[in-house]
Amino acid sequence: FYVSKNRDPRSFEAPLLRSGGLLVDVHVVDEATQLKAVQDQLTALAEHSSRWRNVEISHPDAFPLLGKGIPLVLPELQSLVVKATFRRLSPGLVYFYESFPDHPPPPDIGLDWKCRMYHCLRCLDLCDIEIKPQDTEDFLGFLEAHSTLETLVLRKVWELEAYIPSRTVVLPHLKELQLRGIHSPEILRWVSAPNLQKLVVEKSSQLRYWTAVDIKSNYATATNVTLIRFSTAPDALLNVLRAVPLASEVKLVSTDLRSRYSFCTESILIEHQLPLLTSLHIQGVTSLPRLKAVAEAYKETLTEVKAHCLDVGLPEESFLKDFSERDEALAWLKDQGTFRFDIEHSEDAFGGHYRCHEDQICRKKMVCAGGRCQSLV
Repeated sequence: FYVSKNRDPRSFEAPLLRSGGLLVDVHVVDEATQLKAVQDQLTALAEHSSRWRNVEISHPDAFPLLGKGIPLVLPELQSLVVKATFRRLSPGLVYFYESFPDHPPPPDIGLDWKCRMYHCLRCLDLCDIEIKPQDTEDFLGFLEAHSTLETLVLRKVWELEAYIPSRTVVLPHLKELQLRGIHSPEILRWVSAPNLQKLVVEKSSQLRYWTAVDIKSNYATATNVTLIRFSTAPDALLNVLRAVPLASEVKLVSTDLRSRYSFCTESILIEHQLPLLTSLHIQGVTSLPRLKAVAEAYKETLTEVKAHCLDVGLPEESFLKDFSERDEALAWLKDQGTFRFDIEHSEDAFGGHYRCHEDQICRKKMVCAGGRCQSLV
C-alpha cells in the first residue's frame, strides 16, 4: 500500500478486507504528500497493523512519522526503513529558502525505542533519523531486544558528541552492518556481531582525530569490508583492519590529496597483511608503483584488483613528474595472469570524480585507449 498525495484514507479499507489475512507492505515515498495527509492515511492502515510486514518511509517528515505514525507494536514486521529526505522546492521558492538548512532540527518528540516491539524484525535501516545522546541507551536496548536482526544500517544518525555506551549489544544473527557518517570511533563498540559477513564503515568528514578503540572481536568474522574516508586517517584504517582478520573483499573509498596522510593507504595494507584477501578495490590510488607493491605483497591470494587512480588521470602539469616508474608499474599490473586488473582515472586531485581516460587530453604518452586500460603505446 502506497501513501500518496490526495489519496482518501478510506480507499484502503476495501482492498484490506479483500486481502484477508495476507501480510501487507506500507510505503511512504511520495515526498509531496503533506505530513497531516500521511498521518491520516497511516492511521487508516494502522487498523490492520498486525499484518504489517515491511515499512518504508522516505519523506522530509520521516522523524515525526516514525515517532507518531508507526505503531509501537508490530508483531509481523520484518523490515523497517526510515529515511529523512530533502524537501524539494519549486523554483520560485528556492531563493526564499536558500538560507535555511536542508534538514530542519528534528521535532521535540521521542521515538520511544524502549516501547517498540517488533520481534520478527530482520532489517533496520535509519538515515538522518537522529539518535540523541540521552536516547542511546534506549536504542541499544531496542537492538538487544531484537536479536533476530540480520541487517542493520545506520546512516548519519549521530550528533557531533557521540555517546559512549556502557555496554556492547550482541546481535548473533547479524550478517550486514553499515555505520555511515560516524563522528566518534566509540560507535564501533556499540554492536558485536559474531556471525557478521559484510561491514561498511564511513568516517564523518568532521572526524579529524582518531583515538584507537578496542573493537575486540566485534567484527572478526566479516569477509566483505568497505571503509569510506579512512584513507586520510592511517590510525583509523589500521585500527579497523586489525579487527577484520578474515576480510577477503576490501574496498577503500575516498582519498583526498589535500591530506598529508593520503599516501598511507598502500603502506598500511602492506604493513598489516590480510591473509585471505582476494579482492581489493581502492578509490583514489595516489601512485601506481605503490599499488604494484600492494599487489606483489598479496600476489598469492589476489584474484581481482580495481583502482580509481590519481596519478594516471592528472594533467601533464601535475606534481608527479617522473612517469617511467608509473608506466612500468601499469604494465606489470596488466600483465599479471593471476588476478584481474581494472582501472579508472580521476578528474581532479581530490579523488571525487572518476571517468575513463579516452576523453581527456592528458600527457604526451597516452596510457589508455578506449573504455579501460589497454597496452602501452
